[in-house]
Amino acid sequence: MYKKLFYVLAIMIIAAFVPVYSHAAGPLEGRVIILDPGHGHGTSPAFAGYIEHIRMLVLAEKMRDILEARGATVLLTRENHIDIPLPVRPVMVNKWALEAIRNERIAQLNSIQIPEYEQGCVYALQADIAQLDHSIAILDKILTNPQVYAPIYMNTPFDTTRTRVIHPEWRRILELQNDPLIRYNFMVVSLHSNATGTPVDTSINGADVFLSTNCNVLNTTYFAGYSHADVTYIFADMLLDGIHNIGIRRREITPFHWMIIRETNVPAVLVENGFHTNAADRAKLQDDNFLARLAVVYADTFEQYFAAITPAYAEELTTIFTPGQRLYLERTMHLFASTDTATRVCAIAPQAVRVVGTYGQNWVQISTWLGDKWINLWHR
Repeated sequence: MYKKLFYVLAIMIIAAFVPVYSHAAGPLEGRVIILDPGHGHGTSPAFAGYIEHIRMLVLAEKMRDILEARGATVLLTRENHIDIPLPVRPVMVNKWALEAIRNERIAQLNSIQIPEYEQGCVYALQADIAQLDHSIAILDKILTNPQVYAPIYMNTPFDTTRTRVIHPEWRRILELQNDPLIRYNFMVVSLHSNATGTPVDTSINGADVFLSTNCNVLNTTYFAGYSHADVTYIFADMLLDGIHNIGIRRREITPFHWMIIRETNVPAVLVENGFHTNAADRAKLQDDNFLARLAVVYADTFEQYFAAITPAYAEELTTIFTPGQRLYLERTMHLFASTDTATRVCAIAPQAVRVVGTYGQNWVQISTWLGDKWINLWHR
């Protein structure tokens, strides 16, 4: 009983932390980066002397030091080797996100000089704050007793039959995160290393990134309102390039429904930083010097990513495009499967994208979370 009480209190102390935006000026000033070192004692994969939860915590600590030095607020879902249950991790993420939105709404409310002349704005902000308080209270309830309340509000255990209907309170928690503060300032990275199935194939190596999209058929019947899949893909693409450049092969960006990325609407990725069942990858992940280099790759990627997705830092469109060039879309544009306007797939929000190719004077092929698609610069 005492062990369980200590465990619950430890979770609530971690989750009660509210991000404070008071760092010295730096390139990541105002950004909130949530690191989720995978697993923990008792649940961690191990192979040939390598223990995943230990090495990923070392990586997270190195990343935290660099990111904080560059001005970011860094939050960890675990800071020791105690295993945090899977449902608790996205609850912590969601609580931190909603608390940040709430703080912004309160600041907006307090900035109103003459409330009687702005009653509509006052009422709207007060309603937002009340809703945020209500949703945060639900998250606190789950944190207090995750075994009881997580299955009520969240899709856990994961419903493989695709018949579960999302709880309306949980839907609202996710919808509240469709907010510019979250889109342009938050990122969640769940840190892992990979392993092949049985029998073990030690020849497989490389890094993968998983993210949630509205195109994963195993999850769309439950929730298809992820607001930030487009920008998350940009981060994943940049990150895999950086990891590849220091010696761990780039593999794939894959839409998936791991809990840490499924049960939040904060931009989030799960990164497999190499295969610990592969001798070369494992040797790198066991090397503190290599993890220090990997931490720098992450920090540099965060800088590039936030600069790319923030309109204030984005370059305007030009009329000359080359493969690999990054360009900024200033308006929402239609995506097409081919250079035929009858093949429209969906729309893409304003953001930085990578050019794959061109056709004629007005068609540009770009890399997206749906794969390579076309945009027509003249089409509205």
